[in-house]
Amino acid sequence: MMFNETKSPFLSLGILGGSGAIITGLVQMIGYVITPADAADLSAALTGIVTSGAGVVAIVGRIRASKRISLIG
Repeated sequence: MMFNETKSPFLSLGILGGSGAIITGLVQMIGYVITPADAADLSAALTGIVTSGAGVVAIVGRIRASKRISLIG
């Protein structure tokens, strides 16, 4: 499979999962115990934050737009 299209790294589940693993590891290093359930909740929270951020960007983009949306060029 060739990767011809790009996307934001913040929309990548690999990046989100890696971020969760880094945060989990750092928190464990300072002495807090992270259970697998906590790690899953952190992953879900990161996904929710990114999704909410994308929604805000979409709404702000539409508010600032100077042209109507049209399906015909």
